[in-house]
Amino acid sequence: MPINKKLPSASKRSPQSSQSTVYDLLVIGGGITGAHVLWDSTLRGMKSILLEKNDYASGTSQATSKMIHGGLRYLKNFELGLVRESLRERATLARITPQAVQTMGFLVPIYSNAERFVLKVGMEMYNALSYDRNTNISEDRVIPKYSFLSKEQTILESPTVDRENLKGSYLYYDYLNLNPERHTCEFIFSARERGADAKNYTEVTKIIRGNDSTYTVIAKDKISGKEISFQAKTVVNAAGPWADFVESLAGAEIEKHLIRSKGIHVVTRKICGDKVFVTKKKDGTHLFVIPWRNKTIIGTTDTEYPDSPDRFRVTKKDIEELLNEVNYTYGYTDLTLEDVDFYYGGLRPLVEDPGETKSTYNASRKTEIFDHKESGYPGFFTAMGGKYTTSRAVGEEVVNKVAEYLPGSFRVCETQTIPPATGNYSDLSTLINELGIKFPKLHGELIENIALRYGSQAVQVLEKSFAKEEFYTLQNGEKFYESEVRFIAKREDIRFATDFFFRRSGVGVPGLPEEKETGRIVRSLGKHLGWNSGRVSKEIKSIEERYKIT
Repeated sequence: MPINKKLPSASKRSPQSSQSTVYDLLVIGGGITGAHVLWDSTLRGMKSILLEKNDYASGTSQATSKMIHGGLRYLKNFELGLVRESLRERATLARITPQAVQTMGFLVPIYSNAERFVLKVGMEMYNALSYDRNTNISEDRVIPKYSFLSKEQTILESPTVDRENLKGSYLYYDYLNLNPERHTCEFIFSARERGADAKNYTEVTKIIRGNDSTYTVIAKDKISGKEISFQAKTVVNAAGPWADFVESLAGAEIEKHLIRSKGIHVVTRKICGDKVFVTKKKDGTHLFVIPWRNKTIIGTTDTEYPDSPDRFRVTKKDIEELLNEVNYTYGYTDLTLEDVDFYYGGLRPLVEDPGETKSTYNASRKTEIFDHKESGYPGFFTAMGGKYTTSRAVGEEVVNKVAEYLPGSFRVCETQTIPPATGNYSDLSTLINELGIKFPKLHGELIENIALRYGSQAVQVLEKSFAKEEFYTLQNGEKFYESEVRFIAKREDIRFATDFFFRRSGVGVPGLPEEKETGRIVRSLGKHLGWNSGRVSKEIKSIEERYKIT
């Protein structure tokens, strides 16, 4: 057992920066798990703070396949509990954040009678485990039951499908998550509007447990370079692929291992219909061809990553290998690097028992929560593993443990029913009608776009809009409005233009806008954030660099 670190006397502490607030909970990590922990604890009445070393949602949470799903393939490993939890949480997220999800069909081609039988069993199980999928769900987010399509129907849905020995296909439904980065951030900013604190670009460098059982967390502000000291009664490590590094800062140890799995995606011109096409790579693992914002997302890969997560990047070789796979398996496709409008990747944190030798593809996506009291760190918890879809439930479980440890009483978990600032409406058509009545001078297209992106928060965006609202044209043809730039710039901790382009607005994810439009957006952003012309030029260059493939 490691020796407990003791808090030094006040005379030896760094005088640079300290805070008098003693938080009930300090969360390390601004991904989807940390965001839910912050949101849940704040609703229960805890005074909480979240620290993120880079930008919010800049790690694993920005590297998803943009799905909220039950995990059909996990049935193969008989992980019924994980699938049921995922399907339950899929419905919960559709209820509390309906603006973030979109019902989407998934087409799985069948090439043998045996394959049809096995998948039929899987579909029945998936359907049974999602028995409550449409309970209290708005009509525009309903999940239909699966169906079997004939060979002819399958070809109509996906003309590029390999027709040799094709028996037909199964069509089932899950959700797309249109902007998971913004979805993640919304829980953080909604918590802050209810009294929580959150800081991006604030890297934890030391965790010390004091004689009074509180934790001193030392962090570095990566913008100013200053050191800051925070006091907290409990600490939750939600650092994802960095979780084991955070544990080592405190000296805590666990028996299980954190394995990092590398997954990448590319965004290309539209090459598929209006449903996700599920196919297989040469090694038999799945590949998704996903319709998204008038583009196609192709992914994902799943290989073990042995290096430091700080050195992770997507390489030209990674992208070429993925393109080779989709060209091999998705008929009449000949994609090259020139067709890649955007690419992204990240590391999945997977928990492995000592001696376990499963591939990362077959490894469980279950979450494990560790209480470090046995290592001499009561009140210090780590959440490892898990899926984006189940992160709300993970947050609930972690905060239950925090509430049990802390003195006093707190409210029970309410995150299943209380939406963040975006989700307080019944259905989209009603919301759009109500906004049209409230803002009669605004154009219908503006109102509809803002409602789609911001849900009930659209009121705050539209209050600052004009009848002739200036807009910017994105690479995929979408319009993005000046009132959105203003709203995000004033509210959402934008430190760099890349924060805005890739993790708040999503304007850069479909591809690099035309040079003129990119300049207009960054100049507008700079106007709201007080940037001079030199800073604006620097930010434009950093955005353009993000699209280079090396």
